[in-house]
Amino acid sequence: MNDLRAKLDMDRLVDRYGPAVYRFCRSLAFSKEDAEDLFQDTFLKALERPQKLAETPKRALYATALSLWRSRKRKIARRERIAPTEPLLDQTVPGGDDPEASLLAQEEERRVRVLVAALPEKYRLPLVLYYSMEMRVSDIALTLSLPVGTVKRRLHTARGLVEKGLADEDE
Repeated sequence: MNDLRAKLDMDRLVDRYGPAVYRFCRSLAFSKEDAEDLFQDTFLKALERPQKLAETPKRALYATALSLWRSRKRKIARRERIAPTEPLLDQTVPGGDDPEASLLAQEEERRVRVLVAALPEKYRLPLVLYYSMEMRVSDIALTLSLPVGTVKRRLHTARGLVEKGLADEDE
């Protein structure tokens, strides 16, 4: 009976927080397949440790996804040192009524993604949580176990680095 209750609770969690957690996983992984794996592993880990979801399930799910992603990143870095591989790029086709405007918007988005991806993790994560996940600064601070002031400073620095990168590319 407890297994059925846990399954129903997990179904509710996936229904309620699934889209937001998937977007977060997608922004971390920058690959649809990796994001889907991360998403599934996040909820599997949550099923193993339901006590962590008691107070703030959304924050706990984000923290779990982040922890799993960092672990995978370390594992990939070890493999890359042994046998380097070239990354595959996600490609989308521009659409809309004005192909030129759509292509320019897509190029701008690509430039920003590249700049954000190149940021050190300590700046990239708050930026992704704030803009992609639309989390409040206080929630980001709790998720990353940082003081609110540190999160604000890192957001400010990250914005400045992205703006500087865009300006440098335009010159």
